[in-house]
Amino acid sequence: MLRSRLICLSVALGFLAVLVSCGGTAGPPDDEATLAISVNLSGTVVATVVADVTAPDIPTMLVFNIPIVNGTATGTITVPAGANRLITMRGYDAGGVNTHTGSVTVNIQPGTNPTMSIVLTPLTGDVPIIATLGSFVVTVTPPSASLTVAGTAQLAATIKDSNGNPTTGVVAWATHDPGIATVDALGLVTATGAGTTTVSAVFQGVTGVATITVAP
Repeated sequence: MLRSRLICLSVALGFLAVLVSCGGTAGPPDDEATLAISVNLSGTVVATVVADVTAPDIPTMLVFNIPIVNGTATGTITVPAGANRLITMRGYDAGGVNTHTGSVTVNIQPGTNPTMSIVLTPLTGDVPIIATLGSFVVTVTPPSASLTVAGTAQLAATIKDSNGNPTTGVVAWATHDPGIATVDALGLVTATGAGTTTVSAVFQGVTGVATITVAP
């Protein structure tokens, strides 16, 4: 009788050990990656940005709404690591009409991933949008500026990691069309001719953009 009780106690303790091992507190999954998203929406009618992720081994579509502040959509998405992750992004106007769409298929590894871009093609005659996904988000403020020839505007860039924490770093400033506006190493923009162009701040392959419009 004593031996039977000892055997039962041993089995029970072993089962409890398994439960503790399987059900104990664990840290964040090491088979996921968090991607920071930044989308400059200046000059568009987009009021809502939606991102979703699908893959053959993801049974239910992952859906994320990216918050918009001051004309820039910034946020994060968490994607299970693996191959053939289809990331689709869509823009909607204030009335809920789908105005832009774009997608990219990528392989996601745990932790840090290379920076990637998604071009959101306009569906309603609007301008194209470029979304940047990576380990960092670069935001340029103000996101747009209107100048006259010879006028200036001071831009600033903030860098955050995929968890939204501020990151120290130096961005490289560049202008898409120096015939419309130039920019110096500190983000000071000078209007040189009529038209519209973009000024970019780049950090480790991630770009933040401001739209510059110069009146004739």
